[in-house]
Amino acid sequence: MIQEKYNRQIFEAGTIDAIENLSHMRSNVLSPVGITKGDSVLIIEPDCESLVEWLQEQAAHVTVAMEDSIEDVKERFNIIINLGHLSETPSTLKKHLSEGGRLVYAFAEKDRLSSFVKNLLKEAGFNDITTFRVSPDYLFTTEIYAEDYLGGGAGDYLLIAK
Repeated sequence: MIQEKYNRQIFEAGTIDAIENLSHMRSNVLSPVGITKGDSVLIIEPDCESLVEWLQEQAAHVTVAMEDSIEDVKERFNIIINLGHLSETPSTLKKHLSEGGRLVYAFAEKDRLSSFVKNLLKEAGFNDITTFRVSPDYLFTTEIYAEDYLGGGAGDYLLIAK
């Protein structure tokens, strides 16, 4: 289990960087995506080692791409994940998305990108966009609310577009 594997390393390092890079909680934000063993996933510029390993346990195939290497990716994926930054526009990523695939973004509310990205998704032809509020943030999500849920506190955003 990933948690057991990385907890010792986090404890020994004792740094915020170790927690951010190795914590099993980093995958919590992706629970609404519903990643399964049949999925082929592209994750762009992941900032977390344990998140990539978690994806590899969940999906059939996981490809990691850095921002400058997206052009080199030739395959298509049914899930593309971009967490924490807008490294590529939805129209660029759509070229790598298989029919019926999902494009996933998570953003910090402080960056105020969610409305902007929703507009970009609509312009790229994504008509089904589900928005979640994740709390306390997308890095260490412990609660997930529908965007319009009144009881949901302030938090970061998770966008899943089809």
